[in-house]
Amino acid sequence: MRFIFVICLAAAAILPACSTSGSGGGLLDPDCTAEKAAKSAAMKSTVGVGGRCTPAEAAKDTAKRAVQ
Repeated sequence: MRFIFVICLAAAAILPACSTSGSGGGLLDPDCTAEKAAKSAAMKSTVGVGGRCTPAEAAKDTAKRAVQ
């Protein structure tokens, strides 16, 4: 049962990354926000697997959006 839970969480983390958003985020360059970085950190601390959004990546993407 725990194995299925971990697979569901992994799928929930991977599937949104498969689609690209209008702002250019996607598989190669995720569009990170502070909210996504917080979710990634929470998932990493509870499950042991997190997303690709880190606070540093979120800050970089936020600065990039401010310039546009």
